[in-house]
Amino acid sequence: MCGRYDRHSPKDRIADAIGIAGNVGGSTPNYNVAPATYPLNVNARFGRDAPHIEQFRWGFRPHWAKEDAPSPINARSEKVATSPYFRQAFAHRRCLVPADGWFEWQKTESGKVPQYIYHADGELLFFAGIYEIGEGAGEPSFAILTQPAAKHLAHIHDRMPVVLDPACWRDWMDPALATRDDIKAAAKRLDPDALRFHQVSTRVNKPQNNDPSIIEPVDPTAETS
Repeated sequence: MCGRYDRHSPKDRIADAIGIAGNVGGSTPNYNVAPATYPLNVNARFGRDAPHIEQFRWGFRPHWAKEDAPSPINARSEKVATSPYFRQAFAHRRCLVPADGWFEWQKTESGKVPQYIYHADGELLFFAGIYEIGEGAGEPSFAILTQPAAKHLAHIHDRMPVVLDPACWRDWMDPALATRDDIKAAAKRLDPDALRFHQVSTRVNKPQNNDPSIIEPVDPTAETS
């Protein structure tokens, strides 16, 4: 499950990580990315050798879907290749979702406790995503692929985003890879041992709280709702 994440790294750091040359412009840090907003997305819809950083709506909707169709923010990696809702995007429109970390809410006897999960070395994370470009008045949208949580994170939540290893970022976006087997072979997961977590303030519960303090660790014995 991924229902909220943090992307405070600037756009030029994302571009450098992917190997995008030239001036890519600026971006505003977003420490509390929420569904139905328009976060940064890296895709190669203009060709594999020219990935672009764009803003897509977080909430996937195929162009053929009816007005009242769902707009899921996540897609299970185990089913995305065969699901009628996602399979065309999985085959032809895969993207990277840059993040500095993500939030999960751990169920406890005293309520849900927010935890922040991030790279131990402060490196950028790139989630595996799929997107739809929309037709007519439709807008570009995307969903994040999820998988069963790594062992040391499973006590927080049983699902986590598919975090890709840097070695496969370009291959993941390659539109020439269209079969399930080829895509699966190209999608290398980041070593989960590189991930760390700590408890954060319940201020993250409200998307309007969007500042560096929401990713800072808190003392579990001192935190109140």
